[in-house]
This record gives sequence, C-alpha cells and structure tokens, in this order.
Amino acid sequence: MHALLISLLLALPVRDEARLSRVEVVIDARTWDDVSASTWLPQGFGPGYLAGPGEVRLCDRLSCVVMLKADSNAGRLPGTVRFGVKPIEGSSLADRLAADSNFAAMVEITDPPVPDLSAPSDSLPLMYFLSEAEFSLPVERIAGLETLFRSAGARVIREGQGLVVEFSSQRLRIMPAWSEPGVNRLSYALRRELPGNPTFRFGAMSRLRFGPSRTATWSF
Repeated sequence: MHALLISLLLALPVRDEARLSRVEVVIDARTWDDVSASTWLPQGFGPGYLAGPGEVRLCDRLSCVVMLKADSNAGRLPGTVRFGVKPIEGSSLADRLAADSNFAAMVEITDPPVPDLSAPSDSLPLMYFLSEAEFSLPVERIAGLETLFRSAGARVIREGQGLVVEFSSQRLRIMPAWSEPGVNRLSYALRRELPGNPTFRFGAMSRLRFGPSRTATWSF
C-alpha cells in the first residue's frame, strides 16, 4: 500500500512556480566602499560571492542580490532597483515586456547562475536564502510592477498604495517612496546560527544584524 502511494506521489507533476531570481540595487558611495571591502561577505556567501570593480554579487540557494556602484555617467543612480523573475511556464510576462520596452528596466525574465548550495552540510555558506525584501519605489512604477509580477505567475496582494508579492519561499514588499527610493531591508534565512549574533556596518546607515535564531536582517 505504501509503495503504491509513493509511486502515485512521484507520478504527480511538479508545480511550476514563479521565483524572485535576482535583485539589483544601486547603493551610495560610502555603503559601496564598505560592501566592496568587506572580508565577511565572501565568507558568509562562499561560492555565491562574486566581486568586480562595479558590482558585488551575493547569490544564495534561490536568488542573487547584486549591489552596484553608483555611476551617473552610466545612469546608475543611488536607489535604482531592478528585479529579475523566473516566471511560470507559459506566463505572459515576456509578451508584456516586448510590448513596452519601458518595463525592461523594471522586471526582466532571468535565471542567473546560482551555485548549487542546497545540500545540508556545516561546510556550506551561512547565508541560506533571501526570504523577504522590502523596497521603496516611485509610486508611478508600482502599478506597472503589479501587472508584471501578476503576469509572471506570482501572487500579488495590494497593501495600501504598495504591494506584497508572494513566491513559494520568498516575499517581496514594495512601498511608495515618499522620500528617497531604494532598498529598505533584506531578510535572510541562515543554515545555522552565527555565534554572538554580531552586527556588521556598511556606510552611514546600513547594518547587517544576525539573530534571533537562524535569521539575519540587512537594513539600509
């Protein structure tokens, strides 16, 4: 009986789900200096860490957070945010992006190379996956993003003038930017606790705080 039940479960099709696969954020000069010079981030993300002259890429099991150096000549201004989404099969996101090129800078169909770090082992990097992210964006962008996230197959809930976008293991909060736009908070699930629950400082305001338990919050 058990063997029959297992065989039936294995025969069920795997549900295709949308996934937040990439977040790009342009950070201010002081924060960039500290992020790019950090000696802990390469340890915390292990093979998921990649740094270049203009970006630091922090990849975990589900997604990559890419922090970019501000460059006004290249149009990269502090607070600029771009999302990458792996949509469900057959979604209408590609058609919507093709119909309006203005959206291409907001949401792209992308599946960045994420290292295979899912095997449970104490030797794997501490940072497990990005569980929740919160951003403040210009209010005129939010309606377009709602349409695009819905068309990618994500569950979108309106929250005042903002949005809550739910994926299978991740949540994205988008709020109207009444002052400066940009990233507000990144929340991570950890593979294990970091002894002492330290806080790492980046620039004037950004803080990566560990705890309680196997969680970490990076505020900006």
